[in-house]
Amino acid sequence: MKGLIYGSLSALILSTASTAIATPTNSQQIDSSLSSQIAYTVNVPSITNSGVRNDTHFIKVSVLGMSVQDLMISLPNQMERFSNVRVVDESGKEIGAKTEITKERLSITFDQPVASGSSLEVQLTGVQTKILDGRILLYGVTAKRTGLQGEIPVGTARIDLPYKNSN
Repeated sequence: MKGLIYGSLSALILSTASTAIATPTNSQQIDSSLSSQIAYTVNVPSITNSGVRNDTHFIKVSVLGMSVQDLMISLPNQMERFSNVRVVDESGKEIGAKTEITKERLSITFDQPVASGSSLEVQLTGVQTKILDGRILLYGVTAKRTGLQGEIPVGTARIDLPYKNSN
């Protein structure tokens, strides 16, 4: 008899506890209280614009968080060549940098790190490609931030090549 009472009592306690655990809560109440406590701050370099001006491809990068000491740009397979690289700040003033170019990549090492809160524009002039008009070129961009090892992804710059009028 004792075993039956203890067994029944255990089953009652277990079923009551399970019901309490499985009782749903008001998810809207939880979500709204959490969203007021969570703030998202983006503090990483990012591509803010890219495009074509005449025979110049440009990529604008906003520097956020820490300063940037190097910028690396993966060149698209369709690119045959370009004649010059310029890096300018938001006022159009040239930023001192050394460039190293391979078939696959353009590496830019700044004379002085580019400070957080500023932006820069990389200009590739005299670009010649081995594709027909109206195609898309994708440039992968990474950076090395001051004080950190390794490259961090910045994004992919999309360049839409315009159609040329053949008339």
